[in-house]
Amino acid sequence: MRLLIFVAVVVGIAVIFGAVYGISTLLERKRSGVTRTTTTKTNAPDDNPEFLRNLARRLAEEEAKKQNEAKPQDESGEETNDK
Repeated sequence: MRLLIFVAVVVGIAVIFGAVYGISTLLERKRSGVTRTTTTKTNAPDDNPEFLRNLARRLAEEEAKKQNEAKPQDESGEETNDK
């Protein structure tokens, strides 16, 4: 008898949950007026060829600048800038 009551309570909770979920889904569809199958295409910056060219140029300039900063040495092989 206890098992029958337990099963009835679980089924009742599941039915109430399903009804609330179904009603909320219907209301949401009516309110938005749009189906859920819409997709959004996102464009990442790395899809843009101009962005990639500018990035490559900027990275090359930074690398050249780092190499120029690392090279200032006098003829004895010691660096000229003191740290």
